[in-house]
Amino acid sequence: MQFLFLAQIVEGTRDDQVAPLLKAESLRAWELQAAGLIRSLHSRTDVRGVIGMLEGADLAEVTKAIESLPMVKAGVLKTEIIALKPYVGYERLFVK
Repeated sequence: MQFLFLAQIVEGTRDDQVAPLLKAESLRAWELQAAGLIRSLHSRTDVRGVIGMLEGADLAEVTKAIESLPMVKAGVLKTEIIALKPYVGYERLFVK
């Protein structure tokens, strides 16, 4: 199952609160990508954060993975996970 992952630094969080966590955060994200849970990550241009595609058996699995990120554990990164399903709107093209 695929999921959209939205993350942003909690408003009011100072750079000196984030900086010490960045290496561990990158390492954990890499581990999750190597395990096949994170499929892609992209930096956001609207806020300080990332958007990613996740893949897992269910919401519980991907939630557990995201909660293992050091910045989430430290409370400086707020996240949202949205379950996705295949788009079937193209079927309209073939209705007679």
